[in-house]
This record gives sequence, structure tokens and C-alpha cells, in this order.
Amino acid sequence: MVTLGYAADPSVKVFFAVLDAWGYRTAEAFLLLFALCFAGYEHIAEKKWMKAIAVLHVLSHALLASTNQWHGLMWKDFIPQANNVVLFVHGPAFALTVITGYSHALICMTLFVIASFRGANIIKRQARLLITAFLVQLFLNFAYNIDLFDMPGWDWTSIASAFTNVFVLWALSGQRLLDINPIARNKLINNLSDGMIALDLKNRIIDINRSAANILGNGEDALLGKKLEDVFPRFGSELREAPEKEVKFELNISNQRFYDTLISPLREEWPKGLVGRLIILRDITELKQKELRLLQLHKAVEQSPVSVVITDIQGNIEYINPHFTKLTGYALDEVMGKNPRIIQSGDTSLETYDEMWKTIRSGKVWRGEVWNKKKTGEPYCEVEIIAPVIDSDGAIVNYIAIKEDVTTEKESDAKLREAYVRLEDQMKEIQGLQDELREQAIRDPLTKLHNRHYLKETLSRELSRAMREQYPVSFLLLDIDHFKRVNDMYGHAAGDFVLRDLADHLAEFTRTGDIVCRYGGEEFLVAFPNTKEQDAFLIADRLRESIQESPIYVDHNMISITISAGISEFPAHGQYEALILETADKALYYAKHNGRNQVVLWSKIKAPF
Repeated sequence: MVTLGYAADPSVKVFFAVLDAWGYRTAEAFLLLFALCFAGYEHIAEKKWMKAIAVLHVLSHALLASTNQWHGLMWKDFIPQANNVVLFVHGPAFALTVITGYSHALICMTLFVIASFRGANIIKRQARLLITAFLVQLFLNFAYNIDLFDMPGWDWTSIASAFTNVFVLWALSGQRLLDINPIARNKLINNLSDGMIALDLKNRIIDINRSAANILGNGEDALLGKKLEDVFPRFGSELREAPEKEVKFELNISNQRFYDTLISPLREEWPKGLVGRLIILRDITELKQKELRLLQLHKAVEQSPVSVVITDIQGNIEYINPHFTKLTGYALDEVMGKNPRIIQSGDTSLETYDEMWKTIRSGKVWRGEVWNKKKTGEPYCEVEIIAPVIDSDGAIVNYIAIKEDVTTEKESDAKLREAYVRLEDQMKEIQGLQDELREQAIRDPLTKLHNRHYLKETLSRELSRAMREQYPVSFLLLDIDHFKRVNDMYGHAAGDFVLRDLADHLAEFTRTGDIVCRYGGEEFLVAFPNTKEQDAFLIADRLRESIQESPIYVDHNMISITISAGISEFPAHGQYEALILETADKALYYAKHNGRNQVVLWSKIKAPF
């Protein structure tokens, strides 16, 4: 094989051929490192041995070309032709250059193909652009080496390189795809109930999860690359704020759905700095509805035809409703912080008050009739219901008294009882809504298991206690095998039923003191305090076998599922929260990629990692 060159002096052509060798070999090395990083294998590209291979590749081939005059291994001869043409006769080392060059190209193209099938949609689009750019160059170089076009000596590589450079330049400056810097995310992010949108500095959507796409009323692919204010004008005013400024507001969509919205700057390490914005949308519709109900109940208390008084646990007044002022003549500032004895008339026995305090301090509701006096000194009779307000820990934090003036209506007992029942129901509803709001913050609405918020609150406390008392805590991270197939074949309603069934299994196979939560999507986490990893393995394997042997029937369909699980032990496999969860996740990863339907202990496979 020969190479055709134009030069008045063959030595000039040889000089430029050597420069080409340095340039092409260096480009191959950098392209390989770039392809590794682009496909998500940065940890390999950063290895010293990989960098050493890249340097060795450049030096070995380029030095062969640079020293060819002494050994002739790259080019055996240079034959001048007419019209200042020089034919380069290839030596044996040139075949090595071709083989290693194509090997580098094959590896790089494989990495680009891998990237085109996984990751965010924008990453796939970038990968396809790069594949297209480099395929043309590879084809023309290959055509030159096998003389496909019957033009001996014509090296198409430089022409192909020019095309590739123009194509990549178009992608960079024209389409500006590679400066769209999507946020790395996994299936957990895409399955979050919170909507997440990443924007570049021009407010174009560069990444979006399924929840956010549903909020915007379109598909993920259809929204990528579009300006957010064009597809959802409601964001227009907030996006006009400086991109480095954090913006919080409540998004109201037709008074039907409400979202707590946070727009925060999106930054990368130097030198890029600020690269865009991240928008998080949290659905607070149910919370707003409960707040509205609480507001309605507050208005009901404010407008109630009976007196309502709230005190602290010492009995000092913190709130009175307008009817109390109307009845007694005392305004809020006149009684705030004072004891209700200021309205006692002295006509009620001390035994009645003793019984009242004994009852409410024990956490029970007291009902009774007392005689009080107005600010003018005029006595009046009240039937009172006094109840303790108990927080989630069971501690009394307040007392609430509902007081009905029965001075002229004592004969209307039936009507009073009806009012009491109504007011008691309101009190129960208030307490129930408060309990629901507290519970909602730490529970997964689908499975009723604890959520990651609860895990974050309790895990550090549990690990600190384990360190103090020197006992192990085993972590079980499990995942439903091929859960996407369940959703695709039977629908998301069936998938939800499967998740609830798995939650029921977890409740059956865990103890009262274990921490069980839905970790995200189809992943669940169980923390077993004071449990060695081998004991946790026995529990997890029995759970796995039970699930495998328990088909689920949904709408006349029998669904069989299996689970994969990973187990790590604190503090043996990590002495802080993030590391111990990471080792459990790696054990789960090993289980899923080595056959699924199994439980893997991190201690058994940590050496390869």
C-alpha cells in the first residue's frame, strides 16, 4: 500500500506526515478518554493505568514515524512521481498503526452506542450526533486502506477529518447540544412524585422527569429543548429573576392543583460555574385542602355561638374567641396570660374544680356545669367541656374549653347536648387533621410505609444509639425484579397493587422496632437494629421465598414477582449513613446483575468492588 503526497521536496512531505502521526495518535488517545467519560465510565478514564496506556499509544506510534529514517518500519520508501507527487511505500509497522487505530475507533464507537441507549434523552441525542460524525471518517479511512475507490495512494482521512470537525462544530455552535448539561439521574429520580426540571441559561428544558412532564401536560421527549415559558407561560414572571437567585412560590393550576415550587441556580465546578436552573415541584394539593379545612374550622370557632378558650398546661389563657368577649366583656388583651379564675363567681364548689383538674391532667375530657361572672360582676351559668390537646408523642400541650351559657336555657338540655356533640366532632376533626398532617409528612401515600423523610429523621438517631450501645444494625435494600414489565403488561394500577402487597409482606416479616420504608419507586429499605447481617439474611431470604411462592391476583390476572436484595451491616461495612446505604445498594446491584431473585451480603462480594 502507498500514500500519495504533493510536495516539491519529499522531505517536506515526510515532515508533514510525521506531524500527522503525532496529531492523529494524540487525537485517538483523547477521543478514547472522552468516550469513556461520556458513556459514564469516568472511574476508568481517571485510572493511572488508563492514562498510561493513552500516553504509551501516542509515544509508540508517533516515535515510530519520527525515527523512520533510521529503521524504515513505518515507510520503506518514498517514490517521487510527476506533478510533485510522492508515493509513500508502507512498512511493516504501518499495519500495527492501522490495527491499533481501528481498535481505538471500535472501542470509542462502542462506548458512544452504549451512551445512545441509556441515560437521559438528551444524552442519547448527543451520542447519536457523535456516532454520525465519526462514522463518516472511519468509513473513508477504511476505504483508503482497502483501496475501495480504486484510487491508489489517495488518503481520504484528512478530508474525512475536516467533515467530522465541521459536523461537530455545527453540533456545538449551531445546535448547542453539548453545552446542554443534563443532570445525572437514575430510576429513583424519574419515579419521584416531585416534579424536577433542569433548565439551561436560556431557560430551555434540558432534563425533566415523568412527574414534571405530567404537570406540564406533555411527554418528556416533546418538552426537551423547548423554552419553559413557551410550553408553560405561568413560569414567565419567576424566570425573569436573575438566574443566580433562588425563588420560592406556590404554583396554582386552575385552583385544582397546588405545588410548592423552588427555582434554584444550577452550578458546575470551575470553570463553568452557573450553567442553568433546577426547578422542583412538590404537590401540596392535599395539604392545601387540609389547611383550607383547618381554616374553615378556625372560622367556625371564631363565629361559634359558644365561648371557646385555649390555655397552656398551667391554665393560663392563650386564646379566646369573639363570643367569649361578647359574653363576659373581657377582650383578649385583658385575659391573655391570666388564669380563668378571674371569671369565677365563687358559687362553684372547690371539689368541682379539683375533679376537673384531676380529669384533664390525666388526659381525659371533663364535662360539668360552673357558675362564673362577667366583667360587670353579673353571674351566669355555663356548661363546659374541657379537653386536653395531646401531641404526637402523647404529651399534653394545651387545654381547650368549650363553654355554653345556659343561664336562661338550662331547660334546653337536648339542644345543648346536640351542640356539645357537634363541637366535640369539630375538636376531633381538628385533632384528626393535625394528626393526618403530621403522619402525611412521614408516610408513603401508596404503601402506608414510612418514607425517606422519616428515614432521614430517624436513621442518624438510630445509628448514634447503636454506636453508644455497641450493637450492629443491618440494612436490607430490596428491589422488585422486572417491575417495569408488570406496569407495561398489567397497567400502573396493578403495579401499585403489587407494591402494596410487598409492603404487607414486609410488615409481616419485620419486628416492631425495625425501620421499614419505601426508599423510592420499587425499592424498599429495612433497618434491623441489634441484628447481625447473617440473621438479617435469614429474614430476607424467607421474605424472598414467601414473595416468590405467593402469586398476586389482580383483575383475573395472576402476577408472580421476585425480589433481589442486598444487605450490609453497620458499623462493619460503613460508619456513617451514606456509606452504609451505599454498600447495601452495591450488594443489591450485584444481586440484580448476577441472576436476580437472590439476597446478597456485602461482606461476601466487597473484595471485587
